[in-house]
Amino acid sequence: MVSKTELSTFGLNVVHNSTVSNVPEGCVEVNTYNLSDQYPDDLVSQETFLTLSSIHSGVVVPTFFLISVSTNTINMIVFYKHGLRERFNLCVFCLAFADFMNLSGAFLSYVQLPTSIIVKAITPDTTTLGPVMKGVLDYHLLGFNGFNWASQLITAIVACERCYCVVRPLKSQTVLSTKTMAGIIFTVCIPAVAGFFIVTSRWNQVCTFDSSTGSITFVPTATKFYLQNRQLVDILNGTVYGLALPGFCMTVVTVMTIITVVKLKQMAKWRETTSSAGALSAKEVGLTRMLVGTSALFISCATPALTLFTAILFVPGLRLSGPYNYTFSVLIKVYEITSLINSSFNFFVYYKFGTKFRETVNKMCHCATTCKSKQTAPRQRNRSSTIRF
Repeated sequence: MVSKTELSTFGLNVVHNSTVSNVPEGCVEVNTYNLSDQYPDDLVSQETFLTLSSIHSGVVVPTFFLISVSTNTINMIVFYKHGLRERFNLCVFCLAFADFMNLSGAFLSYVQLPTSIIVKAITPDTTTLGPVMKGVLDYHLLGFNGFNWASQLITAIVACERCYCVVRPLKSQTVLSTKTMAGIIFTVCIPAVAGFFIVTSRWNQVCTFDSSTGSITFVPTATKFYLQNRQLVDILNGTVYGLALPGFCMTVVTVMTIITVVKLKQMAKWRETTSSAGALSAKEVGLTRMLVGTSALFISCATPALTLFTAILFVPGLRLSGPYNYTFSVLIKVYEITSLINSSFNFFVYYKFGTKFRETVNKMCHCATTCKSKQTAPRQRNRSSTIRF
């Protein structure tokens, strides 16, 4: 059982000397009627925060989850068809899988609100659907959000691979084998995901009873594991996942992309005057342009997150339960939205710049349309013959 002191530490207005007799068993009494007064200097009001949270959790996240399921499933199917024995296909297949898992983790993080709305419509007496989020927290399913950093690391790996192919087109065919690339991906991604499972072990869920409204709510709070290992978890969450990994991936992707673009322009001019066996093939140039587009999408989506976590260092009040609690929470949701965009929109980059990818997708769509028309044709003939008869 979480103590009242621990709940107060994490921003809950706990009633220490309760005079209410109808507090449900296992719940802690809290007051939320004066919650806005706790953050008088906050730029965002409680009402604005709650409205934005509802839109974010009930509309934005489910929408991007549906987009991600479709686009990343198609990505994985297409690159599997192209053959995972090719180094590039393996990289982008793993990237699509990481993006799919990242969106799944985000959906699990916010599944309580849309699910509670449905349940409340069926059973109006239910105030919240605590058991849903309780299951997510008890089984540490929030750790799947660690695939966000796996996706960033794979993007950095792909940027390095493309850069090396452009700078050393002949050596890249022998030095970077598919097995080597697979080993690199698994070596860097598994610790990144596993470490985030440690970070998400900080959260527990407790039943609270609001004496001012009479409602029961299940809220996340700190676990004993976090309270005993607070310094370690804070370093992982703030330093490693907040600054080190995003900063490293952003730097690598930016530098490698600039080098790749400059080298491609030099090779294009050189190819106009001479031909060489060391030049990139048209296929390699197409793949490189496609990955440059992916890198540009990544840089634009990763910049807000890096900016936010850098600002936290210089604005001490910009934290959970700090003077700018609601502002911090809204900025976190903006950062999450940019992460969702990055994990959902690679398909459109591949389709625009990847000729082979586009042809494969078109064939899949044509095949699906043809199969559907073949299934409906016999039905139409049967109807026609029945009418004539």
